[in-house]
Amino acid sequence: MEKQIIIEKLNGHDKEAIVGKCHKKPGEQVAEGEVLITVESSKGSFAIKSDYEGKLIKLDIDEGDTVKKGQSIGLIEASKEPAEKKPAYSFGIAKAVDKDMAFDVIVIGGGPGGYVAAIRAAQSGLKTAVIEADKLGGTCLNYGCIPTKAMISSIGIIDNIKQAHNHGISTGEIEIDFTRLIERKNEVVDQLVGGIEHLMGANDIEFIHGKAEILDDKKIKVNTKKFNYKLEYKNLILALGSKPSYLPIEGADSEDILTSTELLSLREIPKSLVIIGGGVIGMEFAFIYRALGTDVSVVEFMPQILNVLDSDVAEVVRDEAIERGIKIYEGAKATSIKTTLDGMKLLELELDNKTMHICSEKLAMAVGRKANLDSLDLEKLGIELNERKNGIKVNEYMQTNQENIYAIGDVTNIIQLAHIASHQGMVAADHIAGGMHKIDYSAVPSAIFTMPEIGTVGLCEKQARAEELDVIVSKFPFIANGKAIAMGESKGFVKLIADRKTRIILGGSVVGPHATDLMAIISNFVAIKITIDEAKTVIYAHPTTSESIHEAILMLEGKGIHFA
Repeated sequence: MEKQIIIEKLNGHDKEAIVGKCHKKPGEQVAEGEVLITVESSKGSFAIKSDYEGKLIKLDIDEGDTVKKGQSIGLIEASKEPAEKKPAYSFGIAKAVDKDMAFDVIVIGGGPGGYVAAIRAAQSGLKTAVIEADKLGGTCLNYGCIPTKAMISSIGIIDNIKQAHNHGISTGEIEIDFTRLIERKNEVVDQLVGGIEHLMGANDIEFIHGKAEILDDKKIKVNTKKFNYKLEYKNLILALGSKPSYLPIEGADSEDILTSTELLSLREIPKSLVIIGGGVIGMEFAFIYRALGTDVSVVEFMPQILNVLDSDVAEVVRDEAIERGIKIYEGAKATSIKTTLDGMKLLELELDNKTMHICSEKLAMAVGRKANLDSLDLEKLGIELNERKNGIKVNEYMQTNQENIYAIGDVTNIIQLAHIASHQGMVAADHIAGGMHKIDYSAVPSAIFTMPEIGTVGLCEKQARAEELDVIVSKFPFIANGKAIAMGESKGFVKLIADRKTRIILGGSVVGPHATDLMAIISNFVAIKITIDEAKTVIYAHPTTSESIHEAILMLEGKGIHFA
């Protein structure tokens, strides 16, 4: 009997891939489960196996061809039906089976800290499992870093079209298909989640989708539709993440108050939006929705938006925001949120010792995140919290007070950044495997995707002055950089901080084109504690924006070439 060969599945959420190798030729015998072809995608290789035993009649594809999920790629003369697979259900009702398993390492949480820790542990030969109640990739991949950057990429195109006339290019009226924009964002997320799923399999990591529950010492329970897991561990890594914070004001607990999660999944572009919080999350969304045509207002309690940054860095973004029509209210205290008869949100705030109001269609809260300390029974584990009781207490190897239990990422509340979580995950996994690696928190880069972008690392001028350190500060503007001028993106500057006595570069900030990528150069300076004398000998390609870093280094000695 002839049977079609259908590609039922590809890597993760891949919809297409390229044929890397054909392992069988027409006329050859094929065993059930034998590999017919291997396909390649961005997530790696994937084997397409035969569901039948028999003779291969034909293959309709060649090496190098693109194939899609659901595509028929040939025919096989099956000698018998495939072995019957036992159903996981009985009489239409899911029947969960008890499954006892033991692991060297169990990671609770599949975010950027958790999945990286699991991969690192598996690479060390440790039998590893990951438990995740939501989606692999955590907040960063599903509700934060990645989806916001996908949307920022889309509005960057809008920006380029609006500026096309400066390049002698005429365009018509811009039409925004918001549904398609959100769909593309989801496709980006799905592709990356699929990549992590592939990595779980490639590293022989047991992935369990469900909520972990502590039973007793070294035992965890997870109930799913298919299995009632009872898991035993030698070492446990807690990667529990964080959740949005809310101001303790009237109306903040209303169901229609938005957070970053809801802002990423709106079905329509709001006519007006008030964002409480002018930090990283608030300002990124302010630029996104303003570019989409929304009337945006940002209310910030501190005297300056992006308050952790030097004032001259924040000022570049503040001026750009105002130029684009974003209303900024700094030093403003939100006091209550009410809903009008027509469903609008009314924010009451105190500004300049006066009570004022802002009315908008939507209102979002972007006032930081707090550790997910209540997502697991930490008391059963005997875990201690830090002095402020806002994160799990850990040592330099990410160990808690229980030597076989580690905590990483936002739940420790040390620095809430995805790349810190990942690095902490590697430190924890390496320590379990016998390593003694520590993190140097003095060289942690930060990337802010406003317009223009901001990148920072190490010491900023504000910190240096507060600590009364004897430092040299230089600042080279992009208006003096050839590449930036050619791109039409000359706002901002490169700023460096160095110790006057040792001449070691202690930190830096970049605000301007490709700032978040340029920070890698300065991050390396800070991490290896390079001196001005060593750094200035490096040759930078022309014309590039990276030349601005070289100029800023020269200016630490008062010897800049292209800026007086």
